[in-house]
Amino acid sequence: MGGTVLVVGAGYAGVTAANRLARTSGTEVTLADPRDEFVERIRLHRLAAGSGPATVPLARVLDPRVRTRRARVTAIGDGTVTLDDGGGLRFDRLVYAVGSGGSGTPADEGYRVDTLEAATRLRTAVAGLAAGAPVVVVGGGPTGVETVTELAGARPDLRVRLVTDAEVAAGLGAPARQRVRDRLAGLGVELREHTVVTDPIGLGAALLVWATRPGVPDLARRSGLPVDGAGRLVVDRTLTSVGDARIVGAGDAVVAPAEVGFVRESCQAAVPLGVAAARTVRAGLRGRPAPAASVVYRAVCLSLGPGSGLVQAVDRRDVPRPLTVGGRTGAVVKEQVCRYTVRAVRGRVA
Repeated sequence: MGGTVLVVGAGYAGVTAANRLARTSGTEVTLADPRDEFVERIRLHRLAAGSGPATVPLARVLDPRVRTRRARVTAIGDGTVTLDDGGGLRFDRLVYAVGSGGSGTPADEGYRVDTLEAATRLRTAVAGLAAGAPVVVVGGGPTGVETVTELAGARPDLRVRLVTDAEVAAGLGAPARQRVRDRLAGLGVELREHTVVTDPIGLGAALLVWATRPGVPDLARRSGLPVDGAGRLVVDRTLTSVGDARIVGAGDAVVAPAEVGFVRESCQAAVPLGVAAARTVRAGLRGRPAPAASVVYRAVCLSLGPGSGLVQAVDRRDVPRPLTVGGRTGAVVKEQVCRYTVRAVRGRVA
């Protein structure tokens, strides 16, 4: 079979794909990313609050047969890429797994928590706050809920508020949403639902955190590949780019047909998409048709600050089911999910 495969991005989807492709006989796999660390994005809220780390050495999760190039891909061409260190790499197949985060924020001053750099910057800012300082987190989805509860738990001396334009934790069932509200109240977090932020300065925050939906890097757009309005790479049911059959996408930075399933920005979608991307690349190198990719969900797991968590069972399409687990048991399950995810990325799930 043989072939040269380049994986762009060392997140959940990219590392998952690289590890599985490394086991393919005769295939040379290179992973390009500017970091030598693997970022556990599902722990970034803890890093931001100063509660714990969110990275592990990339070598700990990456198959030793995968070559690495510590550089950022700045352009994708005809079977080649350009790197920000002035070099370039060629490929027979490319896995586009650049992830998301760092954009999608209004042009006002503030902080985010969806990249390592952003969470580190936020941690420094939080550490410098005096007692009684007002902190406002905007966004009532999983990132906002996890960030605000971790901040309130780690710094009970602060005045913390959560603002959302809908209901808090809107993707959960009604009982689970009430659990979230109860936990926020118990931590002293002021909650403002159905509130659209039009004047960030008017919020009166000493520190403002945007936990709104992240954007994606514009690499595909700048490279002339077909993208949607948000800049996500357009792929078919096998995750193959509709503009170049040598390019296969995975993770947050792609948009797939409905038959693949709803793709939520989560490791729960990124890992199976990484597996599917590797399968499609392998089939292409062998000259065989690839099977369709699919994303299936089982639960939404939230951290609700130190010692507390929430698990909401969902069906395969991410629709809430009646079962929920909260409190310390929820926290234990959430931690086990984080550890399981790293094992899944490495490909060592029993």
